Amino acid sequence: MALCALISGLIALTAGAQPGHAQDHAPLAKPGKGGKGGKTNYKQPNIVVIVTDDQAKSTVIPEAMPNLFTRLMPRGTTFSDYVVTTPLCCPSRAAYMTGQYGHNNGILRNVYGDLIQKRNVLPAWLKYAGYNTAHVGKFLNGYEQGKLGPAAVAPGFDLWFTELEKRRYYNWKASKNGKIRHYGTDDNDHVTKVTSDFAVRWTKRLARKKDPFYMQVDYYAPHTSTGRDTRCASSPVPEPVDEHRFDAYPLPTPPNFNELDVSDKPNDVKGRGLLTSDNTLEIERRYRCTLESVYGIDRGLGRIMDVLKQRRELDNTVIVFTSDNGYFYGEHRIAKGKPDPYEENINMPLTIAIPNRFRGSAGLVSTSDASVANIDLAPTLLELAGTGPCRTPKICRTMDGRSMMPLMDGSGGFPNPRPIALELYDCDYRGVRYDRQMYTEYSAYNEAGTCTRTDTEYYDLRSDPYQMENGFPAASGSPTAAQISQMQQLEARMTVCAGIKGRDPKPASGQYCG
Repeated sequence: MALCALISGLIALTAGAQPGHAQDHAPLAKPGKGGKGGKTNYKQPNIVVIVTDDQAKSTVIPEAMPNLFTRLMPRGTTFSDYVVTTPLCCPSRAAYMTGQYGHNNGILRNVYGDLIQKRNVLPAWLKYAGYNTAHVGKFLNGYEQGKLGPAAVAPGFDLWFTELEKRRYYNWKASKNGKIRHYGTDDNDHVTKVTSDFAVRWTKRLARKKDPFYMQVDYYAPHTSTGRDTRCASSPVPEPVDEHRFDAYPLPTPPNFNELDVSDKPNDVKGRGLLTSDNTLEIERRYRCTLESVYGIDRGLGRIMDVLKQRRELDNTVIVFTSDNGYFYGEHRIAKGKPDPYEENINMPLTIAIPNRFRGSAGLVSTSDASVANIDLAPTLLELAGTGPCRTPKICRTMDGRSMMPLMDGSGGFPNPRPIALELYDCDYRGVRYDRQMYTEYSAYNEAGTCTRTDTEYYDLRSDPYQMENGFPAASGSPTAAQISQMQQLEARMTVCAGIKGRDPKPASGQYCG
C-alpha cells in the first residue's frame, strides 16, 4: 500500500519518541489548531465512529436497521469475526480508544479512573494530526466523577455533548462544551433523538471547515433502563415514534437457548434453572423493545449519512458502526445481562466503510472472516488518517492491535488465524480466542485474598458454534487435549502481551501480542 510505504518512510521522525510507541506509524500531521504537526499533501478523510451500547448481533437485522443494511454495508467491509476483548462498556471502549488490551491501558472494569495516560488517546492523536474532533453521547463510565468536574470536556475533543447520568432515556443531564444542560420527559428529550440531533448538528458544523474531522457518536441505546411507561420497563426504551413497531417479531431461539444441560458450564451458569414460559415471554418483550430502540439508532445513522451526502463529504468519510459488547436473550439459560465470555457477548457487529481511494485494485471487499478485535480500531483509523499513536512527537502509546486496512483493500498480509486475549477484572476470567477456538480460565478470590481457579472452558467453535459442549478436561493424548495445551500456552502469553513484534520495542513481559 502506498500509505504504508509513506508511513514506513517517516519512521525516522519518531526516533525521539518515548519507548513504547508503535514503530510502524509516525506522528505525521498536517497543521492543526495552533500550527501543531508537520505539513503533508496526504488527503486525510473524515472519520465518523458510531458505537451502540449492549447491542447483540441478534438485534442487528435488516428490519430494525435498514440504513445499516442498505446504505452503509454496501459501501464497506462487514467483519463476521470481530471480538471485543473485555465485554463490558468502559473496558471495551477504552480498548478502542487506546488500541490496547485492558491489562495495558488499565481498564478491566467500569471505572474511567483506572485509565493509564488519560490524555494519550485516539481523539488526541487525531487532533495532533490536524483533525477537528467531536464527541456525542455516552462516554467512558465514571468520567463525570473526575477531578475536573462532571461538565469537563475530555482530552482531545473540540466539540463535546456528553450524557452525565446513565441508565436514563428521559430526565437526564448532559455537558455541552462544558456547560450543564437538562432534559425532561418530552418526546424530543429522548436521549437517542437528542444524540442524533447533536450528531447531525456537529456534522454540519464540522463539514464546513477546511480540515478533516473525527466524530465519535456513542449511543446509550439499547442499554436497559426505564422509560415513561411500564411496557419497556427494565429494557431499552424506544423513541415514542417507534413504540410497538416490533410487537409481532419473534424471539430468536438458537440451539443454546434455554440450554438443557449446563452441568459442564462455570458455576455462574451451572446454578441457573431452566427458563420458564413466563421467563421466555419476558425475554421476548425485552427483545422487541430492543429492536424498537435500535430502529431509532439506525434512523440517526441515516440522518448523519444524509448530511454527509448533502455536504459532498460522504465519499470522503470513513464510517464505522459497531457495539461495545453484547447481551443475552436466554442463551445458556442466561435471561439477561453480560459479561460472560460467550459468543453472544464478545462477537460483535462491525462494518467499516472507507472512501474509494483507499481500496485496492480489486475494489470493494464486502466481507471478511478474519479474526479482528476492538484493539484494531485505533490502528486502522490512524493509518487512514496518515498518522500515529502520538499526541506530541515524544508522547506516544504502544498499541497491541494492528491496522485492518489489508483486509479492506485486499493487499493481504494480515495474520489469520490470530490469537486474541479475553479478560475481565483483576480476578474473574482470562482466556484466548484463536482459530475459531475459545479457552477460558475462571477465578475467584479466596479467603487469603488471592485468586483461585474455579472453572475452565474450551470450545471448538468450528464444530460447536453455540458453545454447548465444554471440551475441558479432555482425555490424555487426544487431539482435543493437544488443542487445549496449545490454547493454554497462548492464554499465558496473550494475557501479559504488549505491542507487535517488528513494530514495537520488546515489552517488559517479553511477550508480544502479535
